[in-house]
Amino acid sequence: SPLPLPTLRPSFARCSDDDEDDEDDDEPVDILPSLREKCLSSCPSQAAAYNACKERVAEKGHGDCEAWYFDQLACVDRCVVPQLFQHTK
Repeated sequence: SPLPLPTLRPSFARCSDDDEDDEDDDEPVDILPSLREKCLSSCPSQAAAYNACKERVAEKGHGDCEAWYFDQLACVDRCVVPQLFQHTK
């Protein structure tokens, strides 16, 4: 199953809100989760290591995969950062 990524500090891009009468009052939209989801596929070895760890822990019934999780998260974030700052003003 795909790695659930935590929401860290939100990054916002402006978009139009159709429910508002005044189009100048745009609500921010957090683009970080969608960018992380797209970048997850760029880290296959980290994802495989994390998923293998999760299976080992499930079989044993104890332990954690924190190190593998953070390795995968770091890889995803290296992919996200250049894209993220394209959306900032």
